[in-house]
Amino acid sequence: MTDVVPADAGYNPNPFIGIILLIVLLVFVLPDRLPQFISDLSPYFFAGIPCARLPAPRDLAAHQSVIGRAVQDPLQLAVAPTAPDDSGALLIRLTVTNLSLGTLPIVFQEDNIAVAASDDESNGFGFIVEPEPAEGTHGRQAPDPNGYEESDIRLLGPRQRCVHALDLVAAQDMIDHGGTIRAYYRMTLPGEHQTQSEGVRRIYADQGLDFLSEEVVFSASVDIEPGE
Repeated sequence: MTDVVPADAGYNPNPFIGIILLIVLLVFVLPDRLPQFISDLSPYFFAGIPCARLPAPRDLAAHQSVIGRAVQDPLQLAVAPTAPDDSGALLIRLTVTNLSLGTLPIVFQEDNIAVAASDDESNGFGFIVEPEPAEGTHGRQAPDPNGYEESDIRLLGPRQRCVHALDLVAAQDMIDHGGTIRAYYRMTLPGEHQTQSEGVRRIYADQGLDFLSEEVVFSASVDIEPGE
């Protein structure tokens, strides 16, 4: 007599359910964890769009994020340096993260980033490096007191992050003993509009740049290891 095998014999739904749960987990975890994990794998590997390639605004007089104008302290900075190599060269990585659900207009001038042993209290991005690097130090150009050209402003979207890399040459003291680095972004100006397209109705009186309640945000201070 031939045994009758049930149609569902050997079927185990557990792997299928496990795959579904894994997909759901990845959907919720990856947006926050994967970029940081990838960027930590190597100092030369980035997780995020370069800050210089973020879109520039158009007609900020009329097009701004209402949520972005209302957020409080939505910006987070993280800095990661490499140790100086045999020639004293080191790479600094900066990660800028928008923690809010609004789009933020940030001033990013790639060739106008301050690098010094102390905070010069000027607007924009900067690095406080001790001891001060031997080469690669940038002075700060004074901005227009009324605001910035829209070509110098970048839009950082909701929950988006951007990255920037800066090459420096360490002083001998840093090569021998190491040092510290800290990043900051300061903006004290709301910014007056520089241009406006014909036929566009001006809704906002400023560029909405002053969204930081303390006018500045700092990253944590990070140690720079001595050269090998």
